[in-house]
Amino acid sequence: MSAIKIAHVKAAGTEFVFVPLAADVARLATAEQGAVFAQVREICHSAGLAGVVVPVWRGANGLAFLADNKLQPLLARFLTVDFLRKNLNRQLTAALSPLLTRLTTDPLAEPTLRPPATQPPAAAAAPSAAAAAGAHPPASTAARAAHTAPANCLKAMLFSDLVGSTQLKQQYGDAESMALIRRHHEEVRKLLASTATGQEVSTAGDSFFIVFATPSEAVMFALKWQDLTRRLAEAEQVPIQNRIGIHVGEVVADTRKVAGKEIDFNGIQVDTAARIMSLAQGNQVLLSRFAFENAQQMLEGMEISGIGHLTWKAYGLYEVKGVKNPLEIFEVGETGFAPLRAPQDTEKAKRVSRT
Repeated sequence: MSAIKIAHVKAAGTEFVFVPLAADVARLATAEQGAVFAQVREICHSAGLAGVVVPVWRGANGLAFLADNKLQPLLARFLTVDFLRKNLNRQLTAALSPLLTRLTTDPLAEPTLRPPATQPPAAAAAPSAAAAAGAHPPASTAARAAHTAPANCLKAMLFSDLVGSTQLKQQYGDAESMALIRRHHEEVRKLLASTATGQEVSTAGDSFFIVFATPSEAVMFALKWQDLTRRLAEAEQVPIQNRIGIHVGEVVADTRKVAGKEIDFNGIQVDTAARIMSLAQGNQVLLSRFAFENAQQMLEGMEISGIGHLTWKAYGLYEVKGVKNPLEIFEVGETGFAPLRAPQDTEKAKRVSRT
């Protein structure tokens, strides 16, 4: 049995359970990260702790954390290394995996490579070592940090594209086709409003970028969206379908209000999610491995309102232009409606192995 130190606090009317982890967590494979975060949540919930469990670690721009995007502006205002150190008020004992044991051993330690201290002990007003090492500034200036330094977080990202919109414009003209596309977008946003954590990040023409806290919620939303689009196409007798890609990865969350956005997400993992979507055909939902395995574990055998039997398929590795390492591609779809076919080779993607 090993111990984890946590900070169980209440801020702005919300209870939080902050679990500090070593910075090495950011360098783990996505599947390993997911396993660590799942074990952390299970330990906290098993201990009967109320509140939102938030894993926290040192990121490139200060503290990085995993939390619902609706909480990120709040957390960015006060969550600092100093805050965590002062509020480590509980210790949980549990059987930890070797990896989690390593990640929770002195997780908030100062970097080992730093200049030796030269300040005399009396210099109490000097910046903390954590701030000098690149952490967020103290709480008194944390509000400014929320607008200058982005935070890292793990997100389930969904990209979509409306297939057939060009044909729609050619067949019905710009005015009528745009009215149908607007109706499609309105229905999508109504569906999104019914989710627990889904948030629209951006819309460009016929495409959406949406984030969720969990892969299973992203997949449920995608399946209902495909059904919504099929019903709209049948009712209007129009040839439209959606193709969707889902990926999980650590992204940089920018909470500055730019171009009318409340929040934006950037980084190579965002690009990877978009590439996965580009492999899909109409009415198809493609996923990377971690998103697929977690969603399948949560949803397989579950009855989803309005959705029939699901088929889960693996297609092997693809070399994708713009992505450093080959991606393992999977599909989930409603049996009888989804294509359930491996993506074809193109100039931008080539299948290199089968599972």
